[in-house]
Parts: sequence; structure tokens; C-alpha cells
Amino acid sequence: MYIITSLVAQPKPPQGYIWQSVPELSDEFDKWDDKKWFKPLWNYGVPVKMVAQNSGVSKGKLWIKATLGRDRKRWFETSRVQSKAQIKYPMYTESRIRTAHISAYNTFWMNNGNADNRDEIDIIENNSKPSCKCQPDYPWQMSSQYFITVNKNNERSKGNFDNRKLSSKNPLKGVKWNQAFHTVGAWWIDKNNVQFYLDGEPAGKVKTRRNFSRDLNLIWDLWTKDVPWLGGLAEKSDLKNNKINTMYVDWVHTYKLKRGKVTSSKAIKSTIVIEAESFSNTGGYFNDRSTGGPGKRVKNNGTDINFVNKGDWVEYNVHIGAAGKYAVEYKISTPSNGAKIEFILNGNKISNIDVTNNGSWSNYKSLSGGVLKLPAGTHTIRLHASGSNDWQWNLDKFILKKKK
Repeated sequence: MYIITSLVAQPKPPQGYIWQSVPELSDEFDKWDDKKWFKPLWNYGVPVKMVAQNSGVSKGKLWIKATLGRDRKRWFETSRVQSKAQIKYPMYTESRIRTAHISAYNTFWMNNGNADNRDEIDIIENNSKPSCKCQPDYPWQMSSQYFITVNKNNERSKGNFDNRKLSSKNPLKGVKWNQAFHTVGAWWIDKNNVQFYLDGEPAGKVKTRRNFSRDLNLIWDLWTKDVPWLGGLAEKSDLKNNKINTMYVDWVHTYKLKRGKVTSSKAIKSTIVIEAESFSNTGGYFNDRSTGGPGKRVKNNGTDINFVNKGDWVEYNVHIGAAGKYAVEYKISTPSNGAKIEFILNGNKISNIDVTNNGSWSNYKSLSGGVLKLPAGTHTIRLHASGSNDWQWNLDKFILKKKK
């Protein structure tokens, strides 16, 4: 039985800065995007054999599967997915992952691709089912570490944060990695400091002696080896079981710091009004330039936003003064059928509702977005045009009203 939950680890940005999404290193995995990802098939040691067909995207998840191959030497057939883009500090990345339940490393890591001269951040290397009987803590252990290699000479340090050490109120405390999606993250603060996160909480940090400053790719893979430090070799019988032999990645979100202010909002008692045109970031997929639009993003019209197409999104940095339940109201208009608006808090999709066709792009009407539980603090709210029509809606503002 799997636990369905989602906790976001994104740290609070330094004063005077905001987190800005990096689209080329972020994905909801609704489809395979070969502009962002590729499958490098170099092998680890035996018995690993990397094959392209053992990874892909389906049903809103990136998956990497380990299967039993016919090669007597390299019988552990698996795969790897890597970003085409690179990034370095100051940045933050997080991914929501459920591991395969086999004796293998399920990984999410960063590397520049040169084993002899490399920077590497291993965010997780998890084995939820060690076969060696020598690693009893592995099913709960994060196993984060770093490498700085100069002319084959390593500097490294590792941490073994155990999710049984999460706070008592955390619903994922003590839940094995294969039993739920866990959110793992790394805040690469500067050339000597990395802070790790797990399920919304700090989970250990490292401080390097050498400078840690190369541009790095994001990578996921699944592999095994007959050594105690990995937890022992995978059982061949487990590779035939499709219920346990696959690692799933729900999403990845990557951010960089930029100077900016929290979205200006007008607080009236327990009501927060956010003007649609005050967004901090926007993006999308549909190019509307041929019809006078701004391209793959929304248009700031001064008092509202328009040219919102299927897949377009806007982000706001909003301060919530007190945790609690908030009623969401949109001042929104559309003459289209099949329009939707999705509310995403710090990367978590928490509502997705239909936008009623009222016959106009500018006759703004109130639309209830439901009642959402919001934590206190400064958060990134993304509004996503998630409907099926190429032309979605125009937005004047949205309102958060605290419930008593």
C-alpha cells in the first residue's frame, strides 16, 4: 500500500531575493521532452547494462526500470536520464521520487561528466531492500554526499540522514522509500556549502574545502553492485516483478536566485488581493506571436493578463501571514470552452477547476477556486492554464480569504 502525500522542501530565499524557476531543468513529466532530457548509456561495473528502452515517461511520471537481461555478464538491464542543461550555485533543485524495491541504488544526483575532474552532488542514493543483510538502516536512509575530483584526487564527504529522524508531525517520518513518494532537494548555496532537504525539512549539509564551482547536469539512474556499501547485489527474481522493479519520478523543480521583491499585495484584515499583472515569472508552450501575442508566455496588459494559452503559467511570490484554510476567488473571464485554471503551491498541484465560458475576454466574473490549506510564510504560487483549448482565459486578480 502506497502513501500518497507531497511535501515541498524549497528553502526560504535570502532577504532581497526570490526563487526564479529554471524551465529547462524543471518538468512535470506529462510527456517526454527531448529538448530537456537524454539517455546517456555509459555503464557502471558489472552486472549493469544501460539500455534506452528501460526509461521513459508515462501517466505523468518519469520511470526507470531494472529488468533481467540475457547477457550472462551484464544481466542487470537498466537506464539513466540526464538533463541537457547545466547549472551552478546559487540554485535549488528538488524532485519527488518513489524508489524501486530491489537491492539497487535509486539515485538523483548532479555531475559535470568528467570522472577525473568533477564536481558531484549525490542528493540520494537509496536502497530500500538491501540483500547483503549488512545495511539495516538503508530502507530509511537518504545517503547524500559530494565529490570534488582534481586530476583523479578526490575530496568527498557523505551524510546518512535517516527519515525516521524527521519531525513527529511529518506524515513521511519512518516511511520506507519504496512505500511513498519522498521529496528530496539540494540547495547549492555557494562554492563551499550545500544544504540537503527531505520532505520539507533540512536533512544535513556539507561544507567543502576545495571550491565547488563547475556547472552540473541533473541525473537519475538505477544500478546495483555486489558490494556491502551499496547494500548487496539485486536478486534476479526481483527484476521479473514489474510491481517492484521500477523507480518513479513525479516531477523535478529547479530554481535560481534573483534579486526581487515579494509580490505586492493588499491585505485587508484576513484577505490578500494579488493583481494578476504583478507576476514575477511566466512561461508556456504555445507560441501566439502570429496573432499578436507575446510568444510562449502571457501578456502583462497593465491591469490584467491576457493571451493566456494552453500550458501558459504565471508565478507570484506571496506572503501568507497566518497558516490556515483560505477560500480562493478568481476574477476571470473567457469565451472558450475547455478552459481550466490550476493552483500550484511551491510546486505542488493542489487544485484544478473549470473556468466557465461567459462569452467575453474582459467581462470579469468571480470564480470559486475552493478552500485550500496554506502554510504561513512566503511562497511561490503558480497559476497554470491547464485546459484543453489553445485559448484559455484572461485574469484580473485572485483573492485569498482566510476562513474562520
